Amino acid sequence: MKKTTLFFVVAFGATTVFAQVGIGTTTPSPASMLEIAGSSDGGTTYKGFMPPRVPSIAARDAINPGYSDYGLMVFVMDLPNNKGILQIWDGDSWEDIHPVTLASPVAWINEFHYDNAGTDTGEFIEIAGPAGLDLSNYSIELYNGFNGQVYNTQTLNGNVIPNQSNGIGTVIISYPTNGIENGSPDGIALIDSGTVLYFISYEGSFTATTGTAAGMTSVDIGVTESGSDPSGLSLQLTGTGNHYSHFIWSGPSAESPGNINSGQTIN
Repeated sequence: MKKTTLFFVVAFGATTVFAQVGIGTTTPSPASMLEIAGSSDGGTTYKGFMPPRVPSIAARDAINPGYSDYGLMVFVMDLPNNKGILQIWDGDSWEDIHPVTLASPVAWINEFHYDNAGTDTGEFIEIAGPAGLDLSNYSIELYNGFNGQVYNTQTLNGNVIPNQSNGIGTVIISYPTNGIENGSPDGIALIDSGTVLYFISYEGSFTATTGTAAGMTSVDIGVTESGSDPSGLSLQLTGTGNHYSHFIWSGPSAESPGNINSGQTIN
């Protein structure tokens, strides 16, 4: 069966097709040779068109189009100042269509454990984000909610996020016994190159008085560890998505440090 299928695909690819083509539709417009529908399930979900992406000007130039290739279109990435640009070939040179500033990949706080019955052990903070993201410019500041002051700073130098699920992965930062304070309230700030990305807290909110987050008010995640639960539990993000805002905090539940959370689906 596999051999038959492969032969069909190769034969089809080697044959010139004189017909209109529809992707996601069986009734392409009579004015088009190719129509790509925005939805293939009757309008329940929609998808976009991704033009060919090339990583640099050098890669674009290696395409080496000729005069008769006018209309050829590419999206060039990795331009100066984190820019990208959609371009079209006019038969002689590449013309700009529209430049954009590419969004920088951003990591987020995905899971942490700070309190359990008896001596607090196995405390950690898990960071999630796009695979390949180098966290050398990132740091974590821990805040005491009583006075708003930083009591611990960890740099994340040497950590690169792996690909664990659909281009997203996690890394963990471990803390010593009783290394993360037990709240009422306390907080965690994730910082990239001196900019606070997230300033969250547990068991209430407060305003930071020192550190990178000085003057900022923390966002209470709304779930806590009571201190009477056994070790091996954590607070963690759950839901479906690929960015912090797509998920909600839940727990305490079985911890999964260094892995995508049990109730978390990456799409």
